[in-house]
Amino acid sequence: MRNKLSMLAGTLVLGVLGLCLAQPVAAQTAPVPFVVTVPININNFNFTQVTIPAGKRLVIDYVSMSGAAQTSGTDVQPIIILAATLQGGSQNLFYFAPVQDPNVPGQYYEHDQTTIYADTLYASPAFAGFTPSFMSFNLVISGHLIAAPAPAI
Repeated sequence: MRNKLSMLAGTLVLGVLGLCLAQPVAAQTAPVPFVVTVPININNFNFTQVTIPAGKRLVIDYVSMSGAAQTSGTDVQPIIILAATLQGGSQNLFYFAPVQDPNVPGQYYEHDQTTIYADTLYASPAFAGFTPSFMSFNLVISGHLIAAPAPAI
């Protein structure tokens, strides 16, 4: 009986020590919060780079966009494109089309929960319909940084 109690006590102590030793390792790998606002407007109809720290991968959890667009035609649908790459692979395009406010024509808003992984990231304006005579947006990207995996050999 004494041997069984000793073995049980030893297992319990080792289990508690294992949990205690595992805690600092988990804290070291905790994700780092990331938030950035990218101005998107008709004057920069190109891809604007979003800086991701070296050795990190961005995991986008949420995007929010608000702004205005006008056209001399009947209507315009502003679009914001996120272009992401992973480990030097091909560029993947993610399209977001903010919805026009029903009470204030020309004002557009959108917010989406999403999951996008990026080692490099660019944002760009685009549109459908008539060419905008005015277009200006703030794109907020919220997520977290994790350690980038080692390149495949």
